[in-house]
Amino acid sequence: MPSAHHAPAQATTRDVSSRRRLSTILSAYFCREFILPLFCALLAFAVLFLINDVFDDLPDFLNQDIPGSVVMRYFLAKQPANLINVIPISVLLAASFMVMMMGKNSELTAMRAAGLSLGSCAWPVWLVASIMCLTVFAIGESWGPAGAKAAHDIRRQWVDKDDDRLTHIAFANAQQRRDWFIEELQQNDTAQNVIVRQYRPDGSTDWVLNALNAEYHADTWTFVAGDIKRYDERGALVVGEPEFFHQHQESFAEAPSDIRGHSKAWDLLTIRELRAVLNGNILPASQIQRLLKVMFWHHLCFPLASLVGALFGIALTIAQERSGVMKGFATAVGMLVLFYLVGQFTMVMGKNGWLPAFAAGALPSLAFTAGGIFTMWRKQ
Repeated sequence: MPSAHHAPAQATTRDVSSRRRLSTILSAYFCREFILPLFCALLAFAVLFLINDVFDDLPDFLNQDIPGSVVMRYFLAKQPANLINVIPISVLLAASFMVMMMGKNSELTAMRAAGLSLGSCAWPVWLVASIMCLTVFAIGESWGPAGAKAAHDIRRQWVDKDDDRLTHIAFANAQQRRDWFIEELQQNDTAQNVIVRQYRPDGSTDWVLNALNAEYHADTWTFVAGDIKRYDERGALVVGEPEFFHQHQESFAEAPSDIRGHSKAWDLLTIRELRAVLNGNILPASQIQRLLKVMFWHHLCFPLASLVGALFGIALTIAQERSGVMKGFATAVGMLVLFYLVGQFTMVMGKNGWLPAFAAGALPSLAFTAGGIFTMWRKQ
């Protein structure tokens, strides 16, 4: 008879545990305990990055007669790009702080005693970390490059008045079916290392012009020291020597002002723009092509850093003793620092051709994300 009452009691316990696992109150508690320190960390690191920018760049502006509004716009324009690095470390610190406080109050012990899984209960953390990943991606594709370009233009106009060059310019004239690559474009409308690719209406390459120098004057481009390679309808190079020239003139519709107004530095290109340049097939050398491919994969996968911070911040900070908690927190910070160092190291190797572009740009983010998921799984 007692055993008959014992079985329903066990079932009731399991039902209560199941309801707790899906409890809205518990989920809201996790969310609150994570978002508050996350907001504080974001604010603190944003201010620190701003102060660092002020200490680095303000002396350059003080030496010039520059309006205060321009200086303020310059520093504000730099902040969106800073957030790309601020957000991941803030997520890690918030996750670690949440676990430390819950461990200090024995809440983790109580949840484990009730049969609850920290990984499933912390789903609000994974949700917020995923939103932060999307936020980093959005910043990298819009506000970051736009702000960095605005800051660069302000500095070049007001501080570096003697530096009027634009480098590594890729420009496409879709209406005329013509692509340009210019290594360096001066404000006096002279250019160095110029490549012009002309396409047929069907999209095949008609000819490619390479020139050491070029100059624009009176609606005419004058190309100096170069050659012209012609292609047939199948895209194959026409048999024969390229047409070498000492000087060649073309009345193209593109003026230097048009190219200058629609061009960006390589490090300011978004994923969509990087893909368009790579597919345009106007790159001057394999080294530049490797650089852009590495940047493409890096921009695409780096936003996972926020999820990496959340995973290691929770998994490594869980410990029974206080010394173990601090050791785990230090290890979590070290893992994120290692993530940045490995990412920069592989990017350098990829740009120099020692690693494939995917491995150099994407593999560190994917590997550390997988490592964080595995570490969290082991802590369950």
